[in-house]
Amino acid sequence: MKLSFVKYLVIKIICLFFIIPAYAQENLKIDAQMKQAIEDITLTIIPGLSVAIANSDGLIWSGASGYSNIEDRQFVSQNHSFAIGNISNSFVAVVILQMAEEKMLNLNSTPQAILGDMVKDIENADSATLYELLNHTSGIYSWTNDEDWTRRARGVQMNPKYKWSKTESLKYITRDRHMATNAPGGAYAYSSSNYALLGLIAEKVGGGLIEDEVRKRILEPLKLNNTYYDGFEIIPVGRRVGSYHLATNQFISIVGINAKFPFGTDDLINSSGASLSSEGIASGMVSTPRDIALFGVALRKGLLINETSLSHIKTPFIEGIHSGVLGFTSDIRWLTQGDLVLVSFANLGTLGGGRSEASDYLNTYVEKIILPIAKKYAK
Repeated sequence: MKLSFVKYLVIKIICLFFIIPAYAQENLKIDAQMKQAIEDITLTIIPGLSVAIANSDGLIWSGASGYSNIEDRQFVSQNHSFAIGNISNSFVAVVILQMAEEKMLNLNSTPQAILGDMVKDIENADSATLYELLNHTSGIYSWTNDEDWTRRARGVQMNPKYKWSKTESLKYITRDRHMATNAPGGAYAYSSSNYALLGLIAEKVGGGLIEDEVRKRILEPLKLNNTYYDGFEIIPVGRRVGSYHLATNQFISIVGINAKFPFGTDDLINSSGASLSSEGIASGMVSTPRDIALFGVALRKGLLINETSLSHIKTPFIEGIHSGVLGFTSDIRWLTQGDLVLVSFANLGTLGGGRSEASDYLNTYVEKIILPIAKKYAK
């Protein structure tokens, strides 16, 4: 019996000796494929790219390629922060859902019941519930669709250094300018206004700033040290990546090119350093793919909110969140295979530029190039 056990132990050790190196070698091959892929991508229209992949055990792979500054050939690093666009919504959602779990607020309440006269002129603010704001069925108009806001926030009338207040964009969605897109609960219609209002509600209920709530409830517990609200928090010098936006004819005719932005080669507007405060609570955060991948894992594992709360916001992660702001494009996706979280950030934006070869590429490079390689980590 003793000899049999020793034999078993020896066989087990031999198996581990061969299996572990084989697994490690396979991962090294996938690492090399991923590295080559992002290098190839930055030889196209995308100046710089940063990618991270994580699972329940933590970070699996991360890498960066290309330029932060095209003119001076400054390279992008994994420590550079990119604008994350609509992914910012997820941080606001976690704060709101935590507050609901703590009985600080009722998700059946309406924005006007909490914010009062601040939103009295916004259609549906007195009838849509916080649930409907969370899942974008409130019908409240999105100010990002207002051309006056677009020209002032992203285009010809923009002051790149101007710091917008968190309520400043609300004047672009009053009922004298825009009606609601639908009755509350009647249809899905993405609206940045929903999450701006949720952020203001979090401030009213919590008695502090939304950026402090996000930091206290999410960033500090998870040790995410490279995530900030641009315009509302101080980003360390040199940390934010340079950014570029494609100036198509449609973008020029509707949004316009700001005179303070250098207009360089390949029809790119250099929007580096422009304040994202106009994007507000809904889309104004900057971060690294590594931070967002670890945030996605924590969210998925139930470390931030419970399963019931998560059910209200997890569908976009599974389908994939693809977002853009001035000079940036961001993607995050939860893969059911291997519980992977994939994050990719590019410092090229095409928002408001209509359909083009560049926008088609930005819309599909994750799906076509990065995702097939990322899936191999689940094997």
